[in-house]
Amino acid sequence: MKGFTHFISGMAVASFFPQAVHMAASESSFILCLGGLFGILPDTLDFKLAKYFYKSDFEVKPDPNKLDAREIANGIAQAVNKAIETGRGTVQLHTMQIASNRWRSYLLRFDTKTSEICVDIGPEVDTGQIPFDGTELKDPEKAHARVKVNCEFYQQFDKVSNIAIMTGPCFEFAKREDGKMEIVFLPWHRQWSHSFTLGMLIAFLVGLVTFFTIPEGPHPELYTIPRWMLYPLIILFGSMVHIIEDSTGFMGNNLFYPFTKGRTNGLGFMSASEGIPNFFFVWTSVICILFNLDRFTPTGNPAITSQATFWFWFYIVPVAIMVYFFLKGKREKAKKAKESGETEKTVDFDSQQAVESETDASII
Repeated sequence: MKGFTHFISGMAVASFFPQAVHMAASESSFILCLGGLFGILPDTLDFKLAKYFYKSDFEVKPDPNKLDAREIANGIAQAVNKAIETGRGTVQLHTMQIASNRWRSYLLRFDTKTSEICVDIGPEVDTGQIPFDGTELKDPEKAHARVKVNCEFYQQFDKVSNIAIMTGPCFEFAKREDGKMEIVFLPWHRQWSHSFTLGMLIAFLVGLVTFFTIPEGPHPELYTIPRWMLYPLIILFGSMVHIIEDSTGFMGNNLFYPFTKGRTNGLGFMSASEGIPNFFFVWTSVICILFNLDRFTPTGNPAITSQATFWFWFYIVPVAIMVYFFLKGKREKAKKAKESGETEKTVDFDSQQAVESETDASII
């Protein structure tokens, strides 16, 4: 999911605590934003920290002045061959920046049927990934390459990686028990940072601090939990909702690191970068926030007189419209793929290009 989606979802979780709503309304507290900050924290840890400490065995740095798709494919094949010998190999792919707003793009695909690494050098693009006409590589021998490796690929979903702007992706190749070579996209992503254990650890540490530092507020008899406990609970549930949302995609999470060693498979309902699924979570969060702000209003006079009417017109109807257009888009995409003779490719594109610019507090 997008960074803002996680942020607003974390705020929605915090709004379910009546005392937090009262603190925000009567004491000008930013406690609801605490849920948002920890809702976005897992991706922030990954793209601002984890990726810089992850070391790859090989790096592929294509020269935009000496374009050769085979050199790129051979560089990736080195990591695959290392994995064949040792059980594991990683490679970091870099982009090709030509000017401040100009990049040379290339596509990478792993052909599971022929065990080939396929690289296609594309046109030059701007930072918005809009191609410049006439910049396609004319020499087909330099623009396209297929390098065969001595193993059978395994990947959870068929993916074509478009490597164009900012920083390129990292791939890990790990030998499975059945002998196949598993392709792990962004091996440093959604690991320790996307675990329930990390959320529980942070909540526990914060709870120790707030127990000794946060006094009771006004009218403590109105609330079922003490004020100091609000902070660790909002932190815990804010980080948990991030993991739950990510699990609806394809990549999954390492749920109980370090007790679990790898990412689970996602549910595969949607791609992380799709507009309608992101809007669904944002809309759900906004409706929950408005509903909770109204029912927990300190005045005791909620404006929503009929909850059933509110949820029907402001949630059920919009969600039904979203589902209709989401399924319609899926059918049209499948139809176009069938007509063109291609298999439909499912992409969980949670890469640097789509995420790294929106994984910190600057989105506020």
